[in-house]
Amino acid sequence: MRARMEETGENYTTARAALLKTRPTTDVLADPREQAYAEHRTVVDRFLQGGHLTSWPSKRRTRAHLLLHLVTYFEPGRTYTEKQVNEILAALWQDYAFMRREMVEYGYLVRTADASAYCLATRAPDREGTVLAAEAPAWEAMWLPGYLAAETM
Repeated sequence: MRARMEETGENYTTARAALLKTRPTTDVLADPREQAYAEHRTVVDRFLQGGHLTSWPSKRRTRAHLLLHLVTYFEPGRTYTEKQVNEILAALWQDYAFMRREMVEYGYLVRTADASAYCLATRAPDREGTVLAAEAPAWEAMWLPGYLAAETM
């Protein structure tokens, strides 16, 4: 954008409109998987800086993206103690207990009845007909089943 503005002397609005007109019709983001991933990264990147969360979103849809991102800090098939889960999450945000509970509520983490052990769910949660269905990022349905099955993506 800036290069075009310098080259043509156009203001931002005019330069942007001209660039949008010349954009190729075969957009990379026409692929639903690429679109879902781009949306997910855009949301997550707004809240991450230097590997730490800068804030915790109040909107549940945005929060769902962050919770899905937190899944990547856990290995499929591995069992974690509550202390280990807390340490992983505390390295990202001070309210690790809240994040842990949210991950359980969203169906990403499963815990034993006495809450002494946690592991990732073995399959993606079925959100159909639940309140969480509207909040779950599209990326969840596309990426999570493979990750939980320990497939390399």
